[in-house]
Amino acid sequence: MPSIEKKYNDWRTEYVRAWVTCEVEQKNAITCSEAIGYGMLISVLMRNQQDFDGLLRWFLHLKTPMGFVHGSRLMISITVLTKTLQKEAKNSATDGDIDIATSLFYAAKIAIPLCKAIWDHEINHYTFMPTLGDWVKVPEPPKVSAFGYSGGASVGEENAYARRFLTFYNEDPERSPQWAKVMDAIITNVQHQLSLNPTGLIADFLKLSTNGYYEPAAHKVLESDNDKDFNWNSCRVPWRLSVYYLLTHDPRICPTLMAQSSFFGSLSEVCAGYHLNGHKIHDRNYCDMSFTAPASLVMWTMRHPNQTRLQDQMENLESDRSYFGDSIQMLCLLQARNPTGF
Repeated sequence: MPSIEKKYNDWRTEYVRAWVTCEVEQKNAITCSEAIGYGMLISVLMRNQQDFDGLLRWFLHLKTPMGFVHGSRLMISITVLTKTLQKEAKNSATDGDIDIATSLFYAAKIAIPLCKAIWDHEINHYTFMPTLGDWVKVPEPPKVSAFGYSGGASVGEENAYARRFLTFYNEDPERSPQWAKVMDAIITNVQHQLSLNPTGLIADFLKLSTNGYYEPAAHKVLESDNDKDFNWNSCRVPWRLSVYYLLTHDPRICPTLMAQSSFFGSLSEVCAGYHLNGHKIHDRNYCDMSFTAPASLVMWTMRHPNQTRLQDQMENLESDRSYFGDSIQMLCLLQARNPTGF
């Protein structure tokens, strides 16, 4: 397998040069917080201050008064994330904001204002679970069942953000007790998902149920009829949980990682999307690095004997380039080598 340094140089040549070095004042320059977050994390983990500073300028230029980047915007040079440009939206995306804040802590421990904004506007203060963004209306506890998704929706991947909130817990002392509750809530709900599906797979979107747990969506919540499946959002869960485990060895998360590792290890190849029972999503007979890299990381973390086979599969995907998949692969490699980020 090529070295991390070579993969990083390939990634940077393909995705960073064109848009970090251009002026942020360009009127056609739009982005999403997810893209900026990945770039900032990779740049700081590779100790590339020039690129990190360029991405930071993008963030500062595009952030809202509350401190977020509008999550639905798309960058012209990263149109691989979508087939067509969507119109701008005025909503944040929690996953991107958390990655940006984490990268700022890694770089200079200057993310406390953004942490405060995340706590104030992107966390359900009753369940201590992340919401989809600042646009989610959190109801009072007695009204949860009546509000359904509008009050309790959470993206599946954000239920794997215990590792990011561990950084917040350590670096944001004013809100450390709150971040501890957020981590505990996430781990409790990850454990609950395993009790529902022995594969350990988690749905893209979860709904707050009257029993106090988040359950897989029954139908479309935000993106597609596959919101109830292990799809393009929650494909990153094995990566996020693995890094948390590498840092903490928290025994509460080990059964889920073992289940995911066993599931992926039983496959001849990892395809781009599964129902929670482990069956492939219809017509998903292709592979994508967004799924393969996190699956490889969880198998490496759990020392699964078939992990080498998955590495071979990743090598065969080298021609299938996308910012999303290649950035996830870079972050899996970098955080396996240095999970603390510091």
